[in-house]
Amino acid sequence: MHVKPAKVISVLFHPLLVPTYALLLFINLNTHFVLAMPMQVRYLMTLIVFLTTFMLPGLILLILRKFDVVKSMEMPERQERALPLIIVSAFFYLTYYLLKQMEQNSIITLFMIGATMLILLCLIINYFTKISLHATSWGGFLGALMGYSLNARVDVTLWLYAIILVTGMVATARLILKAHTPAQVYGGFLLGSLSQLILFYYV
Repeated sequence: MHVKPAKVISVLFHPLLVPTYALLLFINLNTHFVLAMPMQVRYLMTLIVFLTTFMLPGLILLILRKFDVVKSMEMPERQERALPLIIVSAFFYLTYYLLKQMEQNSIITLFMIGATMLILLCLIINYFTKISLHATSWGGFLGALMGYSLNARVDVTLWLYAIILVTGMVATARLILKAHTPAQVYGGFLLGSLSQLILFYYV
């Protein structure tokens, strides 16, 4: 993989897009909670998640970049990641709250509270060392789906293969771009996958 494809992959599978990808997957699973969900509720949830986990935090990050609070959207320096992580965690919790107000006590709300906690863990780790947010996010997605599959006994084998493939591509892209060391990428993946696997399996 060359640098240009690695950059494209990093953008297409940006951490802020993971909740939207996760929602689109979960609401298309042939499970009881999805089948009982009206289509208008699915559309509204998709809009809420896309706006509050990608568009709005992304816009604020652009503003921070414009005023040189962060040097670039990649945030290569550990010290400049703290404020963006706090902002994103606040938006993720807002998403969880809005979905709860819709009385959607489902896998989607669990995913959002899990994602919020995962970002806060990354914030704590960030005070000591960098960690790959890309690898953490996709590892979390993979762990959540695995945990849900084991808990609900739902066959999602093909989806798991697809997410493993994407996660591998993303991890490779981050290494090619020299955005992280191998330890930061693998550590992020393990943090995301194990924490969400445990959450979704036992809750």
